[in-house]
Amino acid sequence: MKTILKFTIVLVLMASCNSEAKKGTKDALKAVEQTEEKSADKLSDFDKITNELLKKTPLTDEELLAAFPIELMGYSLDKVNAIPYMQQVVGQFGGRKISLSVADAAGKNNSLVTTFLGFYSYVPPSSESNKLIKIERNGIKTISEFKDNETEMRLLFDNRYYITLSAKALNPEELWKALDIHILRGYKDLNK
Repeated sequence: MKTILKFTIVLVLMASCNSEAKKGTKDALKAVEQTEEKSADKLSDFDKITNELLKKTPLTDEELLAAFPIELMGYSLDKVNAIPYMQQVVGQFGGRKISLSVADAAGKNNSLVTTFLGFYSYVPPSSESNKLIKIERNGIKTISEFKDNETEMRLLFDNRYYITLSAKALNPEELWKALDIHILRGYKDLNK
């Protein structure tokens, strides 16, 4: 807005001068318009992801439950539940040692991705009692929080699924190494 105002003032001053100034004004106006059009056409990766998710239909609770892994890091599934109307499933493994949550960020749930990517761009500084780590692992953006000997890792899987993985007595690196990302392939297969 300020740029437009400044440009208008310059335009008025130049227009009050001679015809060469008028020609320069027209050229400058064209250049500004072309720059604005180019920047409007160029979407960020963030915008592309959220726009694509808006076009997709969220999975049903039944589809989310069917793709949920039955084993994680050598622990069998204790139980899994769908959270009604949230397109999210949560399961416990190994006597509640590990928790996995999968939320479908398609359609109306794309705010999950917006929140995650916004937080990823600015992870607040860590403290002694609460360590936050932002790192891209194997092309997947992850945010890990290590507090009181427990790790919670959040990630965006296949540019659609918001995953939260929690484990006791594992630091973020150990948790990532223990996670076989291929156990989520059922969700990747459903991402069409």
